[in-house]
Amino acid sequence: MKKILSLLAFTLMLGACEKAETFKEVDNDFVRNFDVAWSLINENYCFLGYKNIDWDKVYDEYKPRVENAKDEFEFFDIMSDLVDILRDGHAGVKSNFDMHASDNEIEANGEPSPRDYISSGVVAKYLLHKRVTKNKFVYGHIEKDGRKFAYISYPSFSVKMGDEDLKYIAPFVDEAEGIVLDVRNNSGGVGTYGVAFAGHFFTETTVGGYSARKSGVGYNDFTEPNAIVVTPTAVNNWANKPTMLLTNIGVYSTTNLFASILKNAPNVTQVGGRSGGGGGLPETYYLPNGWTLIFPSNVLYDINKQHIENGIQPDVEVHISREDEYNGKDVIIEKAIELLMQK
Repeated sequence: MKKILSLLAFTLMLGACEKAETFKEVDNDFVRNFDVAWSLINENYCFLGYKNIDWDKVYDEYKPRVENAKDEFEFFDIMSDLVDILRDGHAGVKSNFDMHASDNEIEANGEPSPRDYISSGVVAKYLLHKRVTKNKFVYGHIEKDGRKFAYISYPSFSVKMGDEDLKYIAPFVDEAEGIVLDVRNNSGGVGTYGVAFAGHFFTETTVGGYSARKSGVGYNDFTEPNAIVVTPTAVNNWANKPTMLLTNIGVYSTTNLFASILKNAPNVTQVGGRSGGGGGLPETYYLPNGWTLIFPSNVLYDINKQHIENGIQPDVEVHISREDEYNGKDVIIEKAIELLMQK
C-alpha cells in the first residue's frame, strides 16, 4: 500500500514546478547523466544536511556501478537506487519506459510502522448513515450516549472541499457537538487546498508554518523563511467545536503540513499514529538523456521553524493492533469519541 501511495504521489508530482536544464541534444552517456543527476541533488536537494547524507561517499560508491552498467534498464535501476538513498516520498526518476518513486516508509524499533487503518467498511460501522459526496468526501454522524458527533473523511487534497460538498457536510457539523476529522491515508495533493481547509478551524488570521528555498550549493544555504498564512473561513467556521484529527503513517506531504498547522488550532487534538512526513515541495529537473528527476528544493517548517519532514507526533498516540484488526475495532475512532465525550 505504501509503495502504491508513493507512486501515486510521484505521478501527481510530475506537474510540480520545473527547473529546466537546457541540453542542445540528447546525451545517453551513462556517466554523463549520473554526474548531472548527482550534481543536481547535491546543489538543490533541501535535506542532505538535515538527514546527514554523505553525498560525496554516495558518488564514490555509485560511479563504478554506472561505469559497468550494460544497458539503459540497468542504469535506470541504479538511478532508482540513487534516489532511494534520500528516503523521500517526494523523490523519484522517470524514463520513457519506467518510473520509480522513493519509498519513505518510517520504521519504529526495526519494525514496520503500524498502518492504523483497517478499512472504510469498518469506519462505516461507527456511523449512523455513511454519506459520500460526488467528490468522495465521506461524512455522517456518530452517536454515543445520546450525544452526536460529526465524522468527516478528507481522502485526498488533490480535490478541494467546495461549496457543493459543504452544502451537505456543513449541516451535519452544525448539528453535532464535535468533529472527528479523519485524514488517515491522505497522501497529499495541492498545498493551497490544505491551507484553505485549515481555515475552518481558526478564528483569527494565523501563521501556520514557514517555507524556504534552497539558495546555494551549501547544504544550509536557504532563503529567509516565508510565512504560510491561514485565513479563517467566514462561513462554516468550526473553530469553536472540539475536533479530533485522526492521523497515521499514510498522512503525507500536504496532509502532513495540514496536521502541523492544526497543531496550533484552539480546539483540535491529533489522535492516532505519527504522520508519514513529507516536509518539502518537489520540483522537476531534466537529465541530458531526457529523463525526469524529481526531488524537493523547498523545505517546510512548523510555526517554530522546525522541520516537519519526519512527520507530526500526535497529541494522543493510539495504534490499531492485529487483534483490533481481527475484531474489526477502529480503536483510533473509539479513542476520539472517548475524548469528545470528555469535552
